[in-house]
Amino acid sequence: MTIEGWFRSEGDVHLRIWLADVVFDYTAAAAAARNFIHDCARKHRCTIELIQDTIEDCRLLPRLPCERLYLGS
Repeated sequence: MTIEGWFRSEGDVHLRIWLADVVFDYTAAAAAARNFIHDCARKHRCTIELIQDTIEDCRLLPRLPCERLYLGS
């Protein structure tokens, strides 16, 4: 299944980014998250999880750094 098959097309999503053994949780616009995931998959920089069923309120998580850059991709 491709990412487009289960990825929300609008609104905010919860991203979990793993760099080595450190985890970062962010909220991002769905379009920015999709572009970010495609970019990271190409460069193999980190592991990313898209959290669909979360107990945390996405509004309480910090926004993805440089999110604006991924909205234009």
